[in-house]
Parts: sequence; C-alpha cells; structure tokens
Amino acid sequence: MQRFDKYTLQTIGFALVLIGILLLLIGLLAGLQQNLPCPAPGCAPLPFQWYWWIPSASFFGGIGLLIVGIILLIATRNMKPKQKTNVAITQMPPDE
Repeated sequence: MQRFDKYTLQTIGFALVLIGILLLLIGLLAGLQQNLPCPAPGCAPLPFQWYWWIPSASFFGGIGLLIVGIILLIATRNMKPKQKTNVAITQMPPDE
C-alpha cells in the first residue's frame, strides 16, 4: 500500500477541521433549541426520543474530528513532499 503524500494529508486534515467545526456548530445550535418552556400544569416526563442524541453526537463528533484534523495538520509540518523518481531529466544538447 502506498503512503500518502504531504499535501494529501494536509487536505484531509483541513477537510476534517472544517467538518468538525460544522458539526460542533450544529450540536451547539440544536442543543439550544431543546430548552423549550413547559406548559402551565408542568412538564410531563417525555418518553425516550431518539432525536435527543443528535445534538450531543454531532457535538462530540465535531470535537473528535477537530482533534484528528489538527493532529494531521501538525504531523504534516515536518514531512517532505514526495519526490518523483521516475521522471526522465532531459538535457538540451550544447549549441555548436
């Protein structure tokens, strides 16, 4: 299996950071909308609803993707770009 190039890993890291920020914001905004006021007689206990997990899953998933993306960006700082070894170097003949 071939190793990834420096620029490929940088691109993947940058994409993970952007997706992580997006998921983090979705988790924060969706979590704020769940604090709805109760009706006058009080809040009845609601049954478990699956969509309550979406904000928390996107929040923690966004944090995880941010961490992995930042680690990839830091790790690629010290890498050297891949050298192309099978490129033929042609020289021009000297002018006579």
